[in-house]
Amino acid sequence: MRIFKFWVNHDKEGSFVNRLRRERFQVLETYINRLSLDNRPINILDIGGDLGYWKHVGWKKERAHITLLNLSKINIPEEDKPYFSFHDGDALELPFKKGEFDLVFSNSVIEHVGSTQNQKIFAEQVKSVSDKYIVQTPSFWFPLEPHSLIPLFQFIPHHLRAILIMIFNINYFPKAKSYKEALKVSRSTIMLTKKEFRALFPEGELFTEKLFGLPKSYTVIKV
Repeated sequence: MRIFKFWVNHDKEGSFVNRLRRERFQVLETYINRLSLDNRPINILDIGGDLGYWKHVGWKKERAHITLLNLSKINIPEEDKPYFSFHDGDALELPFKKGEFDLVFSNSVIEHVGSTQNQKIFAEQVKSVSDKYIVQTPSFWFPLEPHSLIPLFQFIPHHLRAILIMIFNINYFPKAKSYKEALKVSRSTIMLTKKEFRALFPEGELFTEKLFGLPKSYTVIKV
């Protein structure tokens, strides 16, 4: 388990997950650069984002202003304020009008909005702000469930997962005091298959990132 935690530690520069992120972002960067061919800075809305992600993928800050929308407060250092800003907001009720941003970006958020209905709302909200978006989510079919770090955890029914969450501290899933609370925690993370993800963003081009020949994540791009 300890080695798994290093692999997926987003705060460690050399962690396995950050190496994968940088490789994935090199592909995404090509599409983002298409929006700034006239050399003007572009406005990006990052739903659920944080500064750490952009730092670890090696983003060159002068090319864009990025608004980090999150439910948790993010303190922006003074040296980063020309390039980043924080907005306290809900991904299911975006407080922006269409045209305010050149691109909507989201990395591993849509699986955390609480229900399949909310995932549909999330997709609708993304498209209500911009016609251009890049949205990523882990694959349901990858054997190591990335939030629990337990193989095949995503296949366990929620009513059984809730019992485990009551008994153990399971990485991303905090130990719950009651079955009702544990069930809510379990249902807060719903992984998506390729078919389900494509159905939410049929207008975009879908890319599959593979590891050991297995689908690790999906990214849908419309730029």
